[in-house]
Amino acid sequence: MRTDVRREQVVQAALRIVGKKGVGALTTSAIARAVGVSEANLYRHFKNKEEILFETGKGIGDAIRKNLAVVLASHVRPVLKLKRAFLLHLEFIEQNEGIPRLGFSEEMHINNKRLKKEFLKNIELYASGLEVLFHDGQRLGSIRPDVDRRALAAMLIGMVQVLVMRWSLSGFSFSLRTEGMKLWKNYEKCITPVRA
Repeated sequence: MRTDVRREQVVQAALRIVGKKGVGALTTSAIARAVGVSEANLYRHFKNKEEILFETGKGIGDAIRKNLAVVLASHVRPVLKLKRAFLLHLEFIEQNEGIPRLGFSEEMHINNKRLKKEFLKNIELYASGLEVLFHDGQRLGSIRPDVDRRALAAMLIGMVQVLVMRWSLSGFSFSLRTEGMKLWKNYEKCITPVRA
């Protein structure tokens, strides 16, 4: 099997394990079992668990930015692009329960500096992409010109984080999309100009 395909299988298996059992259950033997290879074979593709976690974090960021790139390239109004980016973000997380468990874990915040830097980089790149949408919306008059684009991006990302935290703590007991739409409706009212 090609190395890149096997590496992707390992990353997906790691994310599933973290989603079901938490970061503490993520061992190289558990990953090897989930992928159907020996632990020795796993080490042909990754040096250690930390490298697997890093690649998992990198893969999460790459996927979210890829979704944003698709949205940026679409030919709809900026507010609709923002809504689509928000919903794609929630849908991606809902399909990968390991994301919040990894993102809010001790592994992320204390133990793995490289992973922490990767997540921070991903957040900054994603925020920059959102700022482009806000700029376009302000230029076209569909987003209020008197609000800071960076603050708007932080607020949108914050809505995702708070919603995902609630979802994770509740045992993934509600639809992120459904709850997200409730937030979006209010957010949209805040960012769009009031028409007389």
